[in-house]
Amino acid sequence: MVKRQNHYEVLGVQPDVTQSDIKKAFRQLVKKCHPDLEYSRQNDSERQRAKELMQQINQAYEILVDRKKRQAYDHTIGLRTRLRRVKQENSFSTKDEERRREEFLGKVFNPTRRSIVKILNQYKKRLSILEQDIYDDELLEQFSKYVDMIEKTLREASNSFTLNESPETLVGSVRWMRHSIAQASDGLDELHHFCGNYDYDHLSMASNLFKIALEHAARAQHLTKL
Repeated sequence: MVKRQNHYEVLGVQPDVTQSDIKKAFRQLVKKCHPDLEYSRQNDSERQRAKELMQQINQAYEILVDRKKRQAYDHTIGLRTRLRRVKQENSFSTKDEERRREEFLGKVFNPTRRSIVKILNQYKKRLSILEQDIYDDELLEQFSKYVDMIEKTLREASNSFTLNESPETLVGSVRWMRHSIAQASDGLDELHHFCGNYDYDHLSMASNLFKIALEHAARAQHLTKL
């Protein structure tokens, strides 16, 4: 059984269409579907179908172009109720997204970002202490503990973003935090190399990589405010 079209479908417009667009759609259909256009080339059956289609178009236009008639028609087909329900559902969806966003920022993104920024910002101070004597066992021990702290922080940060799905509006921010973690992890590898061979160049490389990681973290935070 063929589903009968409502007036909006006959004119090829959406239920929330403006009066101006209804008039525009009607004019286009008249130019395309008027029975006189192909009359000489059609048989009786085709002429009848073209006439019936034009009648449907005229009837649909007559109802929808009149605001009061359109309102009554919408009520008859239950359109206003459906549109109101869709609007409410969209409103609930938006509120739910906002709630998830605030929750994700408060419990996942902000604490994780702060932990990374805090540990990386300590690098210059830790390095200046080590530079007093990079071969001193006690200073090396303290620096090694700091390296372990970086590793623990990055691992927990990565797990946090993996285990907690981000809201759609924060996907970009999380992506930049992952870039930050990746750069910091490369810097961490340089520190591990230093602890194995005491080559100072590794410390300089780590410094550059941590700087980039902090820049990525700043960009990630900036995106949360857009």
